Amino acid sequence: MRPGKVYIVGAGPGHPELLTLKAAALLRQGDVIVYDRLIQEEVLALAKPSAERLYMGKPVGKHDSRQDEIHEVLVRKAREGKVVVRLKGGDPFVFGRGGEEAEYLAAHGVAFEVIPGVSSALAAPLSAGIAVTHRENASCVAIVTGHEAKDEETRIDWEALARLDTLVFLMGVKNAGRIASRLIRHGRSPKTPCAFIQMAFWHDEAVLVSTLGRVEEDLARAGIRPPATFVVGEVVRLREKISHAERDLARRADGSARFDPSPVPDQLLRLASAGLGSQALGLALEVSLFDRTETPEPPESLAAALGWDASAAVEILDALVALGLLEKREDGYGNLELSSRYLRDGSPHSLRPTLLHQASLSVSWDRLKAYVQEGCRDFVAPDPNPAGAAACEALARFAAPAVVEKLDSRPPGPVLLIGWGGEAYAEALRTRWPDLAFSHRNPLEGPDRGLRMLAPIPREGAPFGTIFLSGLLASSSRGDVQKILECAVEALGSGGLVFLHDAFLPSSVLPPPEVVLGALGRRVAQGGCRTWSVNRLVQTLDALGLCGVKVHSLPAGTLLVEAGKASA
Repeated sequence: MRPGKVYIVGAGPGHPELLTLKAAALLRQGDVIVYDRLIQEEVLALAKPSAERLYMGKPVGKHDSRQDEIHEVLVRKAREGKVVVRLKGGDPFVFGRGGEEAEYLAAHGVAFEVIPGVSSALAAPLSAGIAVTHRENASCVAIVTGHEAKDEETRIDWEALARLDTLVFLMGVKNAGRIASRLIRHGRSPKTPCAFIQMAFWHDEAVLVSTLGRVEEDLARAGIRPPATFVVGEVVRLREKISHAERDLARRADGSARFDPSPVPDQLLRLASAGLGSQALGLALEVSLFDRTETPEPPESLAAALGWDASAAVEILDALVALGLLEKREDGYGNLELSSRYLRDGSPHSLRPTLLHQASLSVSWDRLKAYVQEGCRDFVAPDPNPAGAAACEALARFAAPAVVEKLDSRPPGPVLLIGWGGEAYAEALRTRWPDLAFSHRNPLEGPDRGLRMLAPIPREGAPFGTIFLSGLLASSSRGDVQKILECAVEALGSGGLVFLHDAFLPSSVLPPPEVVLGALGRRVAQGGCRTWSVNRLVQTLDALGLCGVKVHSLPAGTLLVEAGKASA
């Protein structure tokens, strides 16, 4: 067994983009992720699907007993030969007890490495527009624990501390009043400016500016809660000058930090599509597929041997690749070690009968079997049920801010949206350009839905500077989409842009399971109408005279295709 190793990794102040490159790489490699309550789900989502997640958050008042348990878990998992990522908010050696964990690992002969992170002691003030050092206001800064303020016997020299320029207290919300009182008692003016930064770079970021004399009262009124960073000193006044500086980590209108778009729900989509994954696995087990793929087998020969439609067979095989059961090679599809060991009848470790029985108890793959045997049929539009419409609208609303963000500059003319997400697109555009003309049409709503029911794009307001097509491809036939693309290009002004955002656009790189399974599910339900491939879409846009085609990956299993009309 290979020796294990523990990486004590700083996760930074919260936003996934503020991870170090090394931290992100280790998350993707780790076999075990040990984390606490300061780690966001968006950061954990970087871990490989097979990684074991162990939540080791510490209940209030039980920090020492829980820390002993963490030590034991780190040693045990490493001795099992695992790559263990001990993920800690901020920097692991700045009030993160990372030093204690490193000591314990060293004492028990476990290999370890410490990866620094961006400490919230510096990042939180920065997020609020507060520079902790400044040539004219502060030549030194002290980082202090807020836990010892209530203790009469403390290692903190409050008299010396009160004379320093900038003070940053971590974990100081509950003891803010005591901290302020001690500083005032040792010579700091009650009028000294101070600030609390709650959840820096997180969704609920909030900033409270006060003075030492009234911070306890203001804190209670504002409802600031942990985790929050307490900054004391004249540098707090700088916030008035630099807090409005723009940054790539976008903010809502209320000033709170967010991602563009909001948190990535790929894990939730994976769960929602898991039923179809069970169907694909059940079908493969039923026909003993994994016995046939012990050596790589071309899809054509597999389809012929199993009596499957050739194109549909590729979709099933790709779904099994996305699930981590097969590998796609130059000479065909072959088993990964997991499948070779447990899913073949010919293996002494086979669990095929057990897994087949278990899958049959929870799902039926009759429709999937019919699809893979019959192949594509004529396109059948999905029923206009409220749940389906709500699902399309929710996905468009979720992605709209990220789509609009791809506009590098103000559109040269009015903006038209065809499809889902009207209110969200309107709001995202208004935030950047309040006076920009915007119109919206959704031919996919209502009983007479369908792109074929869409009247010609209105000429009033044309030529348009930008046209967004949102959620059209998966719900319409290729012919209808071709027509709407032609109309859009005709209505687009010189130098204008077309954006196509859709949920299931397969790319040259195999998408994650929720995308592959979602696309397969739509094709089974709609009679096999395949979504446009990116290559086909690019070729169509090029044939229509558009140029500069770009493909952007967006969260929630979606892609955005962008193309422009050459300037006259």
